[in-house]
Amino acid sequence: MSNGQNHSTGLAAGLSQMLAGAVDSAKGSYVIRAVGVRKVYKMGESETHALRGITLDVRRGEYMSIMGPSGSGKSTFFNMIGGLDKPTAGKVYIDQVDIAQLDPYELAWLRCRKVGYIFQMFNLIQVMSCLENVMLPMSFAGKDSEEARERALEILELVGLRERALHKPAEMSGGQQQRVAIARALANTPDILLADEPTGNLDLRTGEEIIELFKHLRDTLGVTIITATHDLKMLKASDRIVWIEDGNLARVSTPEESNIHLEEVH
Repeated sequence: MSNGQNHSTGLAAGLSQMLAGAVDSAKGSYVIRAVGVRKVYKMGESETHALRGITLDVRRGEYMSIMGPSGSGKSTFFNMIGGLDKPTAGKVYIDQVDIAQLDPYELAWLRCRKVGYIFQMFNLIQVMSCLENVMLPMSFAGKDSEEARERALEILELVGLRERALHKPAEMSGGQQQRVAIARALANTPDILLADEPTGNLDLRTGEEIIELFKHLRDTLGVTIITATHDLKMLKASDRIVWIEDGNLARVSTPEESNIHLEEVH
């Protein structure tokens, strides 16, 4: 094994032990903490303040929706807490680990194993079968191919698509493709599922089915689910709703409390 491989293996082992220790000490509390998160985009002399200092704790095992109109900063904040982008200022912790302090390899390792990502456009590989799409993250994580295949079939059973395992995305409906995307996100048994506009390309009935699936996953697997959404149907399903306005955390409310604010959302 080369020195570079030894270094990478050692980093992964150290990060794994750090995260495991953090989880043991943090169970029942918070899986993500954002502290004073700011994001400024610069173009020449111009600056755009997408986030203006957001502080938020995400409880382990909760279903949280990040709501707000286009341009409010909700997608930027979503990317920050998922480790997809780094803040200009402030801190983001996943299981007490400051992800800004991780090098690219460590961050990739964390994203591969701790967080599952679900995108509005599904982002499935069209030439691969449903089964192969779900197995792919496991190959990146170094799982044996037979173990990955069995795990993928189990997850497809969980999302109600085992019988479509050998079908390709083009042979499936939008709702089925979203279920494949969810299955793929669950491949490495993450603690956190991040879903960006997961019902945005779905009809009303299919969107409601996906929301119910998220609730089922939270209740059965204990996974923390965070969605960035415009979809008001997410309100009833969520434990808490985070309202982002003009880069600021406007309020955090329960579904019951949010009913009085529906007219404010566009």
